Amino acid sequence: MKNLILMLIVVLGVACAAPEQGPAVVDWQVAELPAIDSVKGAPTLVDTKLGKAVRFNGESDGYFLGENPLKGMTELTIEVIFRQEADAAFEQRFLHMGRVNGPRILFETRVNPDSTWYLDTYIRLDKETDLVLIDPNQTHPTDRWYNLAMVVAEGKATSYVDGQMQLTGEIPYREIVEGITSVGVRQNQVCWFKGDLYRIRITPRALTPEEFLKDHEALNE
Repeated sequence: MKNLILMLIVVLGVACAAPEQGPAVVDWQVAELPAIDSVKGAPTLVDTKLGKAVRFNGESDGYFLGENPLKGMTELTIEVIFRQEADAAFEQRFLHMGRVNGPRILFETRVNPDSTWYLDTYIRLDKETDLVLIDPNQTHPTDRWYNLAMVVAEGKATSYVDGQMQLTGEIPYREIVEGITSVGVRQNQVCWFKGDLYRIRITPRALTPEEFLKDHEALNE
């Protein structure tokens, strides 16, 4: 009888045990970034209809965070709510997660003389494995708010602007464990961003465009 009772206790304990928790959603208001190790230049807080955003001057402004939010994620959706200024340099790099030259993900734009820009998202896993999603023909007007997104799942990555697919490509993605995060500039302090950043969200699953953030719509009203 005692053995039966002990067995029941063990079974009930296993049944009631909390399920293993996977990585949590990372949702950063750029005006309130956590774990900032250092600030370069003087990023400026600006008012928007949804609260504060951060303005970067394109020359010296950037944040460096002592954490890599990609850790633990083997499937993910990265979103950035951003506004690109028209008089920025051609190459703009404003979100860099991972290492400088090792495994990493970057969000970038290229700015044209006609006040348009196009998206560049980049994944590098090792010397033989990387993916660039960039198309100079898919341009968008500057000086407006946008949702930039990249979904990585099932062996491919797909980029979006305001929920509209830009490009897709194959990559055998695996967790990027090491590194830190820079916002407003690449980690080696080149290609400084000129414009505003409001929000960065990283979800540990593949979202559909219908599930993407809609902050840009309110910011443009």
